Amino acid sequence: MKAIDVREYEEVFNKITRQRYGRTVDFASIEGQLAELREGGALTYEHLEIIADEKYWPFKKYWMWPSREQVEDKLNETQGLFVNPLSENKGEVKEKAIICRLLEIFKILSLVSIVLRFVWPEYYAIYSRPNLWILRVERGASDLEEYMNYLRLMRLLRQTFKLERTADVDMIVWAAAKEDSASKNFLDFLLESFPENMIPLELIWNIYKNPLKISSAFLAKRDYKTSGFWSSQAFELLVKQEYFMLITPPRRNKSKGEIEDMIDQLCEKQEYKMMRGRLHRLRILRNKAIHPDESFSEDESLKLLNGVKQFNKKVKLFEIKGGIDG
Repeated sequence: MKAIDVREYEEVFNKITRQRYGRTVDFASIEGQLAELREGGALTYEHLEIIADEKYWPFKKYWMWPSREQVEDKLNETQGLFVNPLSENKGEVKEKAIICRLLEIFKILSLVSIVLRFVWPEYYAIYSRPNLWILRVERGASDLEEYMNYLRLMRLLRQTFKLERTADVDMIVWAAAKEDSASKNFLDFLLESFPENMIPLELIWNIYKNPLKISSAFLAKRDYKTSGFWSSQAFELLVKQEYFMLITPPRRNKSKGEIEDMIDQLCEKQEYKMMRGRLHRLRILRNKAIHPDESFSEDESLKLLNGVKQFNKKVKLFEIKGGIDG
């Protein structure tokens, strides 16, 4: 499968931003000036002012930072916070701790996401209302869980679109919702990268409607990592559907990951007592599949896809005709 040429979609994205804002954006300059944070530097108010500088993008049209007096002392405590947020041996634990720490400082999820997007564009994207609406991101029990739901979807699309950076998915999702000629050209040259001759918006629709079908298509193309991402999406949807159907009222054990906790509670029910081991093995495969920097083999992809298909037979149907098709 052909990877998308970054220069092509940046050119079209810039054309769209010129039409909307009368200028292009310059994210690269902000990223360059915040790169020191990746090596352990502390986030400062000067960094926030760089992000908000109108010569780079229209930040002030949508957001504003807290005053210097409100956050400066807390910013001084962020030394080393941004180093290697996706540590392979810690799963999502470390990045969740980083997000929680930033939420303590900024209080507003979109501001937290902006900082992370400019420090680590490989892994993060801005939490924005247009993207939430297009992607139909599931609301989380907390700001942390909601942003993690959003990131998992954005990383799935990053893998699907064959991009190097999660932040660049913003451009595609945003452009996919437009109807002008620039966006049509944009979608036309993306078309050949996807299975079943789907355009990006159709792939986005299938995030909820039919992820196992997309997983199977990528497996057939021997793209095992992308297949694993889509199987993981199906697995999460099924776990959450069954959890909210069977567990009343919902309760959360914050010492566990969201999916781990949901599986443990489901397996207290008669319907799932014999599936605890099987579901946790799928969860472990899912954790590896969704990590942006970990490889995923053909055998692992097959095990995850087939395991989720078997799980799908156990759940009640999402729609009249069936659950998650596959």
